[in-house]
Amino acid sequence: MFGIAVLSLGGATNSQNVATVHAVTTPASNGLTAPEKVDGTNTEVKSVTGNSTSGKVVYTNGSGTATTATYKQNKYQNSSQATTSFANYQNVTETNGPKITLSDGTKAVRQGVMGHVYIQWQKNGWNVTAVADTDQLTTTSVSSTNKAATAVANKVQKTLKATQVTTQDVTKGNVVVYSSSQQKPVNSISWQQGKKVARVTGANVTTTAKIAKDTLK
Repeated sequence: MFGIAVLSLGGATNSQNVATVHAVTTPASNGLTAPEKVDGTNTEVKSVTGNSTSGKVVYTNGSGTATTATYKQNKYQNSSQATTSFANYQNVTETNGPKITLSDGTKAVRQGVMGHVYIQWQKNGWNVTAVADTDQLTTTSVSSTNKAATAVANKVQKTLKATQVTTQDVTKGNVVVYSSSQQKPVNSISWQQGKKVARVTGANVTTTAKIAKDTLK
């Protein structure tokens, strides 16, 4: 009698305590390699759409609603199609303009266009462009301007090295980062790896670079 009473009670309780488990959408669950949260920041995934063939991840800062970074990736049938797609993100390699040398010996070119100064260099298959406002680098001489531009480029190079972006093996890579803080996600890191093309855009340089680095693992 005692055993039967226990079984009856257990059966009734079990039927009432069945929990419903809801699937959580993450980049990984959709076949995307982007991180769910960016280390050392409050940046985390806001939404995930698509899949490994064509997908998008939108990031926000904690409880904020504004988009702080976006990751997109596409996979193509062959590397030729991927190369054609990547051309939309790739900056033209500049050779004209004053030459400067970064702290690690990398050679760069400085140009000034429409209120901005662009310092560009190539490293390990990556084409890197650092952007500064002209008034940040306005000096009384060419040598002083080159010195100020070199300092901006060294700062960007240091960030890319710390996050290990430009040490990653890619078919082609393109980086455009601003030296000053930005309200809009204008910093961009894009790359091609065989048949895959991916791009991260963000308002903060370090956050953008960390997402790219975690995705490139």
